[in-house]
Amino acid sequence: MLRSIFDDKPRQDTGLLLETNIAIDAFCKRIRREHDCTNGVSAKWIRLDLWAIGLRSALNELEQSVYCSQQYGANITKLTEEEMTSDELTTYYRHMYYYKNAFIRIFSTLDKTGYFLDRLYDLETARIKPKFSYYTVLRQLHKSPIYAPLEQRLFHIKVLYQKPMERLRNRRNLEIHSLNAELIDDIWQTRQCFATQHMIEPVRNNLDDLQLGMTMVCDSLHTIFTYSSISKKQ
Repeated sequence: MLRSIFDDKPRQDTGLLLETNIAIDAFCKRIRREHDCTNGVSAKWIRLDLWAIGLRSALNELEQSVYCSQQYGANITKLTEEEMTSDELTTYYRHMYYYKNAFIRIFSTLDKTGYFLDRLYDLETARIKPKFSYYTVLRQLHKSPIYAPLEQRLFHIKVLYQKPMERLRNRRNLEIHSLNAELIDDIWQTRQCFATQHMIEPVRNNLDDLQLGMTMVCDSLHTIFTYSSISKKQ
């Protein structure tokens, strides 16, 4: 959809993104086959089918946001806003818009994934924490030995991407929950005066983290739906 902004052709899914979408489709086909409408279908499976489709859409929207951020960020070379022309500044602001959109979507998609996982395997995470995140569900999954193969794979993915995800989480918290006093103190210690030039974001580093964050989400979804498409432990 958003590729038309850059006069690009529609995305052709490849690699992990393609495999994840295939795994989601396989899961939906399995539960529709095993819970056909002849004798009525439990509300649980209808909801899970809809949530799975919703996760596929969320992943698609995340990929588009990452792509736009990458495209707008590709040619940014200046270090301060004052060095930029009006057009360059507009491009930078567009990059930042999609960058922020993308890292917020990373965690919203993960939280939706956690909710799906909790309902799929009846983990009852809300008894531990009413407003839970994906990571809370992962800890709850660890308490169920029957799902150990899935939990171990998801934990490995979590550890593998821990550092970029921590940086992205800090950015998300700052963006959503406003500037905190500690950060203001850090800025004051650095400057102790009003800025005469405004440094731009470290675009390349941000884009690297963004790509890793999306890969983490995609890998987690692929693992969950691949396991859930073949597992009988539901």
